Amino acid sequence: MRWKISHHGHDPRQIDLLALLALLIIIVAAYLYFGGHHEPSSTTAFIVPSQNVRW
Repeated sequence: MRWKISHHGHDPRQIDLLALLALLIIIVAAYLYFGGHHEPSSTTAFIVPSQNVRW
C-alpha cells in the first residue's frame, strides 16, 4: 500500500505507528523501573517493636 497524505483525517497507519511507539516506550520504562537495581533508602523509618504508641 502506498503512503497517501490525506488532509481529511489521520491515516490508520500513522495511528498504528504512534501506538507502537507508545507501547515501546512503556515497555522500556517498565523494564528500567522493575529491572533496575534500586537500593533501599537509608532514610526510611521503621517502627521498632519495643516502642509503644498510646492513643
